[in-house]
Amino acid sequence: MRGFFNFLFSRLFVCLIALALYITGIILLCIYLPAMLSVGAAATASFALSAAAAFKAVTDPYPAEYRCARLFIIAFVPVIGAALYFASSLRRKPDWGNLKIVGKACGDCAYYADGRDFFADLFSAVDGAKRSVYLEFYIFSDGQVFNGLFTRLKAALKRGVEVKIIADGLGCALRLPSKKFRILRKSGAEIKIFNGLFPPPLSRLNFRDHRKIAVIDGKVAFSGGINIADEYADITRPHGKWKDCAFRVNGSAATVFQELFSACWSGDRECILPPCDGREIVPVFDCPPSHAGSGSAALLKAIYSAERRVWAFTPYLCLDERLFAAFENAAGRGADVRIIIPAVPDKKAAYALTCDCAARLKEKGANIYVYTPGFMHAKAVICDDGCFLGSYNLDFRSMWLNSECGIYIDGDATDDVVKDFTECLRLSSPFNARRKRWAFMAYRLFGPLA
Repeated sequence: MRGFFNFLFSRLFVCLIALALYITGIILLCIYLPAMLSVGAAATASFALSAAAAFKAVTDPYPAEYRCARLFIIAFVPVIGAALYFASSLRRKPDWGNLKIVGKACGDCAYYADGRDFFADLFSAVDGAKRSVYLEFYIFSDGQVFNGLFTRLKAALKRGVEVKIIADGLGCALRLPSKKFRILRKSGAEIKIFNGLFPPPLSRLNFRDHRKIAVIDGKVAFSGGINIADEYADITRPHGKWKDCAFRVNGSAATVFQELFSACWSGDRECILPPCDGREIVPVFDCPPSHAGSGSAALLKAIYSAERRVWAFTPYLCLDERLFAAFENAAGRGADVRIIIPAVPDKKAAYALTCDCAARLKEKGANIYVYTPGFMHAKAVICDDGCFLGSYNLDFRSMWLNSECGIYIDGDATDDVVKDFTECLRLSSPFNARRKRWAFMAYRLFGPLA
């Protein structure tokens, strides 16, 4: 009986009812209203359009819940939904490219638990740059942090250093320091906007560059969750204290990040690494639509392999079904599952979905906490003695739609992340919200599209 009621509230049942009503309406029009054959023909044409969109949506290379969410929209708003789907899917070939890595990456890794320390080291590295500075960030926002970077980039250009910058068209839409970018261009810097905000089908609005990459001379690379904006250094507090993290790598691991930047800049590339003679660092990255799901696969492998603990902090907890099952399985087999989410939201709709997912996981035995000082923007998953770091949020968009990057490491750097997580846990409170039926239905229906 419980399975029957679950089916009644499922997306599949709703889509089947909508489709049945739609077909019934067409049949009635054709049989009982012969004088309105033109209306019947129009309805038949709209059905054919919706059926074509539904068929293409079903065959898209994405997880089932994402395809079902798109089918739901096509079924409930047949003509408009189908038109929107085709407008968003029939797009030009993207300029950005994918990276193929041959060999293993090695190097040392340093962890930053604070934005101030991250920017201090990044600025010091830019000051010492001799050949190149490559920057790829989702957000460049005017303020104290950007002013410090701007001054150093101008000085680097005067020294003859090559400066290239990639900024995301949506992330920087209302925050881009355009005047200072023009000054940098005049000084010799090359700047590209990733996937600018052109209307469909001229752009791929759903695919964003959410990476945070800074590579200096090809020898050292910075990445993580920190953007170029004041809140990441805790200078401004739009949502309480802003907690974030990042990391720095060198050696051939830094080479991978430079090649990843170059692939986004100029197209597909192959990176052949020398033999690994140090600590291995596993790079993880996605570049949809051609290369997606690597982050999800790496997380699934790490979580299912964990025996003692799975600790995570994330700003958004909107898991796809596979990742939800992985966390549920870890809690069920006795691993210590702890997840820290924000106490103060930055996006109310995403936070509602986060709370619903958190409540569901709590019912499965996971321990969920809220970071009471403010907004938790740090992104890390600790699995036993290994750690997954990068720009990935624990949501569908990061795992399947955004260009993202990160690493999987073990050893000393993981110990630093564990220490940071423990300190955040000390400042957090248990999550006590209960599941709400409307939030659960919204999560199941529209979570993959959020």
